[in-house]
Amino acid sequence: MNIFEKRESNVRSYCRSFPAIFHRAKGSIVYSDSGKEYIDFIAGAGALNYGHNNDYIKEQVMLYLDADAITHGLDFYTSAKEKFLTKFSENVLISKHLDYRIQFCGSTGTNAVEAALKLARKIKKRTGIFSFMGGYHG
Repeated sequence: MNIFEKRESNVRSYCRSFPAIFHRAKGSIVYSDSGKEYIDFIAGAGALNYGHNNDYIKEQVMLYLDADAITHGLDFYTSAKEKFLTKFSENVLISKHLDYRIQFCGSTGTNAVEAALKLARKIKKRTGIFSFMGGYHG
């Protein structure tokens, strides 16, 4: 029994049909530890938009980390968030005459479910939640 079978949850699905161990990626290609190349059709999070290890993004992340910038600010005010909000306002909202507010959500399905529950409770003024076990997102 390998470490994945021994320690990971049985909820896993992709790895059951794709038992390769991936160790690096560039663009839309992921590489297994045996050297085989695969096109990443799963393409989660930023990999979908920019590919794995996009050179420009990688450079900017390294500059940010080298500056000892904040890597997790929760919902605190940070200089990175200030810069983003300013650019987004100038380039998207103001140019399109929109007066919207922005919500920063987490990057997980659990965060999405939590936000949806909070919104539903607030709008409907109810507290009860119907749920089930074994779902993929929390």
